[in-house]
Amino acid sequence: MLSIRWRRFGFARWKGTEVVKITHVLPALTKGGGERVAADLASQAARAGHEVTIIAAWPVNSAQLRDAVHSDVRVWYVSDAAASKVSAYLSMLPWLWRHRSWLVEQDILHCHLTYGAVLGTAARFFRSALGSQRPAIVETCHSVGMLVPALHRWVRARMAARFDAFALMAEDDYWCAFIGRRLALPSAIIPNGISFQGLVNVDPAARRAYRREVGIPDECRYVVGTVGRLEPDRQPWLYLPIFAEIVRAFGPEVHFVLAGGGSEYDRMRLLIAEHGLEKQVHLPGLVLEPRLPLSIMDLYLTLNVGAVTGIAGLEAAYLGVPVLAFQLLSNYKTKPEDWIWSGTNLSEVAMRAIELLRIPADRQALAERQAARVRSHHTVESMARLYDALYRAAVERSLVRA
Repeated sequence: MLSIRWRRFGFARWKGTEVVKITHVLPALTKGGGERVAADLASQAARAGHEVTIIAAWPVNSAQLRDAVHSDVRVWYVSDAAASKVSAYLSMLPWLWRHRSWLVEQDILHCHLTYGAVLGTAARFFRSALGSQRPAIVETCHSVGMLVPALHRWVRARMAARFDAFALMAEDDYWCAFIGRRLALPSAIIPNGISFQGLVNVDPAARRAYRREVGIPDECRYVVGTVGRLEPDRQPWLYLPIFAEIVRAFGPEVHFVLAGGGSEYDRMRLLIAEHGLEKQVHLPGLVLEPRLPLSIMDLYLTLNVGAVTGIAGLEAAYLGVPVLAFQLLSNYKTKPEDWIWSGTNLSEVAMRAIELLRIPADRQALAERQAARVRSHHTVESMARLYDALYRAAVERSLVRA
């Protein structure tokens, strides 16, 4: 019945070899987790033979993410060059007007992050004004568990309620309550998955060179680290008390790598100095090849939302680096089935880290279990299958609401 209704309203069908037109919207092809999910989903759909487009606000250095996107994915930019946030949003409406005919030919418009949500809201207005049922509009909320101002979250919820489907990458009290109040809105919790292409081990010579480049002395015995954006919502300062306790246990034998760029970079340098850790905490800045910092780490620390970790944490586990997490959900209770242990107390996380560093066999066993888990449960293929089901539900809803 669904395929008949799609033909009636001009939607492509998800059967046989018919092509589905899928467009992802995001601020820029940068190194963030939400951006990586969008790029991987786009590439996976292109490999499956669908017609895929990415809309970004403006271009950035292609080495960050653009070069990793499948060659059949078309990338369009709303602005030709980086602009202020205000101008980026203002240029959205005229761009959509110029491309309105193309817009209503798309089957799915998948919106990521705030920029994507705003463009999706505008696209829904154009869809209604043009009397079309296309595209079905889907949003993924990537900010679960993060520090988000209440007003910003309320506005996002108002926008999400008007879309045709909604996804979370992890459980979140606010957003789960939002879903519970809107039973007619197709919704799903879809954990992150990663593409294993390009995730190959770094040779020993390159590892040694990177250690020296970062500033880690040869006599350093342990390297603990993380990879992520240094932004307020990521709370990178949480790692410093954990590392301070690890330093008290191991002294100069341990160093810490906090790889990534962002608006909090300079502030993190000041906070590191306040903790007296400037000789042992290294900030290499934006990393285009996460394999390099991961290759020198004996233990990876991350932030979890419930049982879900971010993209870099999945990559670390896949490459054989054992992973521990600080838990962002204050009421979360660690479960026996959690494949990444997490704690809500910084000292408790530090103690777990110290125990693992002291017992190499336990560290190795944990790394092997976690690598197996990623290979079996967190692939881009499994993530794409779940989104495929949500896309179908979004199309159904858009037709019912027409």
